Amino acid sequence: MNFLLSLNKKIFLIFSLFFILFILFVFSLNFFESNNNSQSKISINNKTSDISEPKFSINSNSQKISVTANEGNFLNKDEIVLEKNVIFESNKFKIITDNVVFNKKTLVASSQDKSKFISNNTSIDSYGFDIIDNGNIINFKGKTKLVLK
Repeated sequence: MNFLLSLNKKIFLIFSLFFILFILFVFSLNFFESNNNSQSKISINNKTSDISEPKFSINSNSQKISVTANEGNFLNKDEIVLEKNVIFESNKFKIITDNVVFNKKTLVASSQDKSKFISNNTSIDSYGFDIIDNGNIINFKGKTKLVLK
């Protein structure tokens, strides 16, 4: 005699239904738990910068230039992007901009964004600059406006 025909069909149907519901419950529980974990991981990894409020100085023979910014990110081993209110300041001048790439090894700072140079009797607005030779040479880029007082 056939084994399936000998089973009580109502009991087999009820047992199968409970088994399917149990499997669906376990899968849905795992799905919602993993969905909550992935959302918490996204919020944990949602940082905006590698360095918060970086501050350092560039020393040359004639002056010391202090550099501050609100945020900084590492591009590679030697280069850092300084962002948001970047200020280069010495006793002779002050440069304000929003985005600068600084090379720690060669001590070269470069910007492609709008910059403002302020000194005692001089103001320079430009679209970028390069600070080379430990701060002794500043090259302004792009459209530049010089105001002498």
